[in-house]
Amino acid sequence: MKYIEQPKGPGTAYRFRMKTPKNLRGTPNPWSDGKSFGTWIIRPMEGEKHLPTAKKIRDCYLADVRKLEVVYRARQRYSPEKAELWAEALRDAHEDESFIRSLIYDEAENAPESERTAFLKIATSDTLPLSRAAPQYLEARAQGNPYGNKPLTKTSSNEVMTAVNYLCAFFAKTPETLFLDDVTQDKATEFWHEFLPVQPSKKTGEGLTPATVAKLISALRGLWRWAIARKKVRLEANPFKPPEDDVPRARKPHEPKRDQFKPDETRKVLSAVPQGDRMGDLFRVGLVTGARVSEIAKVTVTETAENGSLFLIAGGKTDSAKRVVPVPTIAQPIITRLRTEALAAGEDRLFHAFPINAATGTAKSASKAFTGVRRKVLGAETDDRLAFHSLRHTWKTLSRRAGLSIDDAHDLGGWAGIKRTSDPYDHGLNASELAAAQEKIASLMHAEGFLTGF
Repeated sequence: MKYIEQPKGPGTAYRFRMKTPKNLRGTPNPWSDGKSFGTWIIRPMEGEKHLPTAKKIRDCYLADVRKLEVVYRARQRYSPEKAELWAEALRDAHEDESFIRSLIYDEAENAPESERTAFLKIATSDTLPLSRAAPQYLEARAQGNPYGNKPLTKTSSNEVMTAVNYLCAFFAKTPETLFLDDVTQDKATEFWHEFLPVQPSKKTGEGLTPATVAKLISALRGLWRWAIARKKVRLEANPFKPPEDDVPRARKPHEPKRDQFKPDETRKVLSAVPQGDRMGDLFRVGLVTGARVSEIAKVTVTETAENGSLFLIAGGKTDSAKRVVPVPTIAQPIITRLRTEALAAGEDRLFHAFPINAATGTAKSASKAFTGVRRKVLGAETDDRLAFHSLRHTWKTLSRRAGLSIDDAHDLGGWAGIKRTSDPYDHGLNASELAAAQEKIASLMHAEGFLTGF
């Protein structure tokens, strides 16, 4: 029987079951609390076991689906996507511009009142609403984009959307109703210098720091630069570009300055978190390799040598972050053990105990866990100078004292090197030479007491 079944067998209640029409998939399901339509539409029949009655209910349910399809098609007719097509036709019309414009107004008259204004503004304008502009910009700056544009990191992409949300709050509009050309130079200045600095931070509850404001404005500046270059807005000047005669901005006082660990500090942490403890292993690997916390947390079994002698960092904060990291002999048993444990547990990552934040691609949980350990062992007074990233400062300082050249240290640590005309001809150290350089740093660490209790 079409669209009707007894899932629990003969003699039990009937239910309605229909494969969702393609034009409804992903749209809001009015018969399910806040959910969208998936592959199937399934609705109960309140325990009905009488087949003729169940068929009548089935017919009513089917009529509901068909009615929803009609409503959805009507909405699609006046969607931002369709409005953009009208706008393109208007731009390409040339001598027929008045005729195309009259067709657009005729179409708008038939649109639902709630969608008429937005439809008309997009269709007759050279601009876009932020609900359309921001996703298009992020697509143009995505990893592997076909346009040759420099890709944005996950964090930078998130900052774009955060900045858009703040901008919409400033204008008291939604992304669907705030258009690119609504943002004038005067409004952008007010948003930048008056609105953003007093917005409460989710972390501290205080106003956004100058550094955070600068990041948000930089994100919007990039979005408008892209839109202006591609004629998606009538503006010629970027409203988020700082005036040339603007006064210098002061740095926030008491801004934390990261320092390197002292030998007695690493000894105390090593004593507090032994090998086998998830933080103990993470701290030790960070100490002897200088890798970033998220880089270590993302290392997979397939990116690790079986004997624990090296691991691959597939990418990260910069282009230079992609590299092979030799593991000093003292830490190789840790990598080997973690690899074996991950395989036995069916896990992909060595440090799977620390989840990766899906939105940012970072291991915030690992940084937070280390902060707790560091405060407990070394005291909260170290907040201003020590973090997991301080291990990177420690490693870099010791690499220099161990006699490594700046270029070799940059190759091992994943920093962008100094640009030289000879760069295209210099391919750096080979794997065995990098491993030997890493051992030199570990030897110095051991000699100076950094690794006592390792």
